[in-house]
Amino acid sequence: MTGAVSEECFPYESQSGVAPACPSKQCPGSGTWTKNKCAAKSVTNPLTIVGIQTELYNNGPVEAAFTVYEDFFNYKSGVYYHVSGAQAGGHAIKVIGWGVESGLKYWLCANSWGNSWGMFGFFKIKQGDCGINNQMYTCKPSLAAALESTPFF
Repeated sequence: MTGAVSEECFPYESQSGVAPACPSKQCPGSGTWTKNKCAAKSVTNPLTIVGIQTELYNNGPVEAAFTVYEDFFNYKSGVYYHVSGAQAGGHAIKVIGWGVESGLKYWLCANSWGNSWGMFGFFKIKQGDCGINNQMYTCKPSLAAALESTPFF
């Protein structure tokens, strides 16, 4: 198997702020899998919208962070952008795509708060809002680097 494991095998969910343990090295119906980590000096921070879209299109999900404000906790649907409330901290998420809704360009993201939050665990955030465009990172995976490192879950 190459690529990422399915959501059924290893959900992108923090479970109350604690990353779940790996269930096994075999996922039902998908064969075995191998953990990879970033190859040395391969981390990139694409700062343009076209650069981010190119990474998503060619290489899949991009890890990102953004500033969370109090109004984000009440998100249900649509394109989120900060309107009111104090800064509550920062948050890391997985960006999986992009689009336009009601004239607003957005990033489609997976949140780790479970499928009862937002749009079944996903949300749309206006491109550039809350500093998200400047905090996206990608890398080229290296199996050799993963084998030399200490497991991170």
